[in-house]
Amino acid sequence: MSIKPEHRMKVGDWWYLPERDKLVKLDATGQLLETAELDNLCQNVMNYLMVHAGELVSKDELLEKVWGIRAVSDGRITRVIRVLRVALGDDSRTPTYIETVPKRGYRLVAAIEQVSAEPLISSHAAARPAAQQASPPTNTYAAWRARIYLAGFILLPLLLAGYFWWASNPEHDELAATPLWRYEPVTFLDGIEFYHSISPDEKLLAFSYASSPSDNVVKLKIQNLQNHQVTTLTDAPYSSFGAAWSPDGMQLAYQRVLSGRLCEIRLLTLTAGRDQVLADELLTRCGAQSISARLSWSPDGRFLVYPSREEGQGQMALVLYPVQGGQPQILTAPPASGFGDYAARFSRDGSRLAFLRYASGSAELWVLDLSSRSTRMLVRLQDFLPGNIDWSLNDQEIIYPTGRASLGAVDVATGQTRLLAYTDNNARELQISASGRLLASVGAFSQLNIVKVPNEVIRPQAEQSRQIVFSSNRSESFAEASPLQDGPVAVVSRRSGVSQVWLFKADGSQEQLTHFTENERFSDLRFSPDGRNLLALISQQLWILAEGAEPRRIPTKGFDTIANPSWSRDGQHVFFAVARQGQWQMMQADLNASLPVQLFHPERELYLESPNGRYQFWRNSVDHGYFLAVDAEPAIKLELAEPGRLPLRFIITNQGLYFSSYLEDNKYQLYYLDFSNTEIQPATTVDTLYFDQFSLSADGRYFYVPSMAGGDTDIAEISVKQQNL
Repeated sequence: MSIKPEHRMKVGDWWYLPERDKLVKLDATGQLLETAELDNLCQNVMNYLMVHAGELVSKDELLEKVWGIRAVSDGRITRVIRVLRVALGDDSRTPTYIETVPKRGYRLVAAIEQVSAEPLISSHAAARPAAQQASPPTNTYAAWRARIYLAGFILLPLLLAGYFWWASNPEHDELAATPLWRYEPVTFLDGIEFYHSISPDEKLLAFSYASSPSDNVVKLKIQNLQNHQVTTLTDAPYSSFGAAWSPDGMQLAYQRVLSGRLCEIRLLTLTAGRDQVLADELLTRCGAQSISARLSWSPDGRFLVYPSREEGQGQMALVLYPVQGGQPQILTAPPASGFGDYAARFSRDGSRLAFLRYASGSAELWVLDLSSRSTRMLVRLQDFLPGNIDWSLNDQEIIYPTGRASLGAVDVATGQTRLLAYTDNNARELQISASGRLLASVGAFSQLNIVKVPNEVIRPQAEQSRQIVFSSNRSESFAEASPLQDGPVAVVSRRSGVSQVWLFKADGSQEQLTHFTENERFSDLRFSPDGRNLLALISQQLWILAEGAEPRRIPTKGFDTIANPSWSRDGQHVFFAVARQGQWQMMQADLNASLPVQLFHPERELYLESPNGRYQFWRNSVDHGYFLAVDAEPAIKLELAEPGRLPLRFIITNQGLYFSSYLEDNKYQLYYLDFSNTEIQPATTVDTLYFDQFSLSADGRYFYVPSMAGGDTDIAEISVKQQNL
């Protein structure tokens, strides 16, 4: 059974390219905008879900077909699904790509469309380092030059005419004058503030709050916008979402999510001072499979609208609930090609609803007339999924995020769109108050940096400490230490917006080794034994990087999937695994013979040599067993993969083997296998590790590991008073 699509696909907002085995985002001209940063395992899981799009895939099936194992804990799948959601921009509460079916498995719900094999990316060569770009063959140069001259002769008059039209067109002046709007924070808590709602008198702000993205309980809070006092309205054990103020500003309707995915719509009544809860009552129950909701209250206070997935329906639909009594009514009937309708807003006169729909792989903005119940789509957003929208003050336009750092408006009568402004921060949710104040949730949900922790094998009495290193803007995801004392540390950093490899040297200086113009997926970094070269697996391509030299690419054409690169003990050869028809094989590249590649072993998927050459360690690709050979003695089988422990990354020394292992519940641990007695012990217990990546310092005393820090989002307000909202 194949776990990799054979053809190019449109998967929601992403394109899957089988020739690269990666997901990318493209603009309308075919320019590559973004690459999903997935390791080999995560990409394989995503491939399997794409092959079985729309089907329920059990955890046992994933373990068997992707991991090739079953008799172990399935907690590792949770980590992979979490990584996929982060990379794809998905939200488990409102999934647009991967839906979790409790106790059963996962389903890819994004719209899938197979596309032709026509070239999709128009500037791929320019997006690579110079060493990767190849010159056209000399025997076709003259033909290409003739074509360029002919194209220039034909197109020049058109280009000139277009330029003069563009320069004289008033729309160009309007675009050039598009303002930059800046957000100023309104809330200042450490953690995630989202789903905000400002009271009608604009004195209080209600919002959902989590101390970190992994917090299991989301609380409902209000903040006094005059004295900044924050009051918690709900607490554990239930999560609270999407509060909306009543028109008199004395009540808040919100969604409560209970255990077992049960869902309630509740009403909070506040005291006269609005600083305490007077009553918290159940209004109605929403569908058992409902995701976290944003509620809207009609201007006359008679109705609430919320999204719900009712029993027997596959998509979220909007429900109209009469607050004073009566039967709820389902307002919309979304198609089966997405997860449905969400984020509804009553118009300011109460006659219409604006709402968002996710269908056929894109977000759509719709309007519903409450008197006739007719619906009409206004605009489709191909490359961005807004979280919330709002009406202009005169009800003539709907304001919505158009991208990561821009706001737009659509005319309700004509469907005509316009760009309002660029913004200095990304925001998906917004609300416009009665006086025209625009508030949005801005920030990042997670931060990543490198920490240095002691190796307790070398330092058994080491102080339990951790130190952040190499941090510029919390964007470092890899760190690989040189094997030479006082040698540099190679770090993958996104400080410039695009992931690049940097060398951090002992004297404090830094050097950038790569100059990619697009985000690439970094899977592995390995220093050569002499510390001069760096072996890098980048977007399924192998590179040799070195200080002061152009990057060199190891020819791996014809290999769809590459993994587990390593060096020979003398640094003259590179080993790496390739997948051929579902079977892993080990290849070898000779660096002194123009990098030819040949088969090293047909039944290995990992191979390491110790620096002194005495030890060889490998994993068999047939039975997935781990083996250790010493000098000329027969190899022995190692018991590394015990129940509840999955080895992932390995570093070999002259004394032993270090490896990271996935435990469960997104937790990792570092272990050490002593070659003298083959006993295994924890290598560090400083705290929980969140990734399998790690590196060992030259003296063996420290590990460098990436650490996920909780992100921070705030509710912020546009700092200048805007007109025509």
